[in-house]
Amino acid sequence: MDVIIMKSGAFRELMDKIEAIEKHICRMEPEKSPLQEIWLDNEVVCAYLKISKRTLQRYRSNGVIIYSLIGRKTYYTISEIKRLLEEKRIQRSSGSLDELDAKGLMTLPKD
Repeated sequence: MDVIIMKSGAFRELMDKIEAIEKHICRMEPEKSPLQEIWLDNEVVCAYLKISKRTLQRYRSNGVIIYSLIGRKTYYTISEIKRLLEEKRIQRSSGSLDELDAKGLMTLPKD
């Protein structure tokens, strides 16, 4: 085992730099909202909003709903569905999100 001896001022300076790096890394990590992490596909969204796939396609084409394409599948976040319901851009009962929650789609997976 090697022993390294350094002056206390140099040690304090090294520790300050390490703490500055730690703060920088913590600022870079984005905060994640639980609702934004859960993605739903076309079928699930259509079923819970009680709309057709064509209506959902029209919402995408008109820029009403934000979506992501992965391969040939389209996905939507629950927070986007919630936003549309709250803005009353999609006519659906407020129980829609409660249905998703009851089915366990809004809960985060447990680690």
